[in-house]
Amino acid sequence: MRERANGLWQQTNIRGLQVALGTGLSLVFLWLAFRNVPFSQVVATFSQADYRLVALALALVLVSPLVRAARWRLLYHPNQKGLSYLRLAEVLLISQMLNIVVPARLGEVARIYFMGQTESQSRACTLGTIAVEKWLDILMLLLLVLLVPVFVSLPPWFRDSRVTLAVFATAFLGVALTLSYGKDRLLTLVESVSRFLPEGWRARIHRATGLALGSLDVLRSPWVGLKLQAWSLIIWTLSILVNYIVFLALGLPLSLAAALFLVVVLQVGVAVPSIPGRLGIFHYLCTLALGVFGLEKGAALGYAVLLYFVVFVPPSLLGALFLWWESVHRPPSIPPNFGGEASRSAPPSWGGA
Repeated sequence: MRERANGLWQQTNIRGLQVALGTGLSLVFLWLAFRNVPFSQVVATFSQADYRLVALALALVLVSPLVRAARWRLLYHPNQKGLSYLRLAEVLLISQMLNIVVPARLGEVARIYFMGQTESQSRACTLGTIAVEKWLDILMLLLLVLLVPVFVSLPPWFRDSRVTLAVFATAFLGVALTLSYGKDRLLTLVESVSRFLPEGWRARIHRATGLALGSLDVLRSPWVGLKLQAWSLIIWTLSILVNYIVFLALGLPLSLAAALFLVVVLQVGVAVPSIPGRLGIFHYLCTLALGVFGLEKGAALGYAVLLYFVVFVPPSLLGALFLWWESVHRPPSIPPNFGGEASRSAPPSWGGA
């Protein structure tokens, strides 16, 4: 009991240290972003906004979860039948909201929970789909990073990140393919290592490992892989268009190349810990990226504030609404099935097909 208490205390201290570090970094980046920028200059940027274009950008932000839901549904191939696009979009919005407002990646935990609790999907299988999804996004980010130099002369502070990202993406791909094609050998190894455990535990671990690795089988199907890449391309294109439309809304003389570069910089910068909402780091990265194109810092900061509202506020509000709905109208609990078969007898959830 004492050891467990000590372990919890250590975890609390680590989490508190992470929050403190993130808060400190966010305050530093907020200071860097707003330093030497008169507030009147930021207000002046908003005064010339075309809010019809802002509404269009908001609409694209709200379309994005539906497109991501279509890709996520395909990641359950060949067992995606019965999964509703709307339901998956709801879960994704809850996940996105949690990742925004909580200084930890709790959104992915929520996805695993809701898919197991209300959709009867194996939690191990859902974990596998999330891993493949992250790899698809890393691969698309790498392709954009390689494409950026065609349109933009890269600043020195960005060049090192290209190499790091390329190494990470290549290693991630190698691990994923190795696990996918070596699934049988790995299952044999897991069974051998777990032979000292009780039979019930051994069977459950073996089954959970098999389901998680089975999610990687989509990488071995050329047709499914092609469709996944197409959905990924649409997702990232929407992000670039949102950035570009906000340029147009503020009358900024920036091109699609600047919107593409901004997407890459913001995605790479997400790895930096920060306080809830990524305050500070988001705004600083916007001013840093747009400064490459000669945009004055006050205008860049005004753009960052508006883009922040467009990108973060709607998903957060909808995610909070759906989370509240889940707490009020949650269907009867389904026994946990971390490695079990997916049962289709679960009652339909709100937004289901």
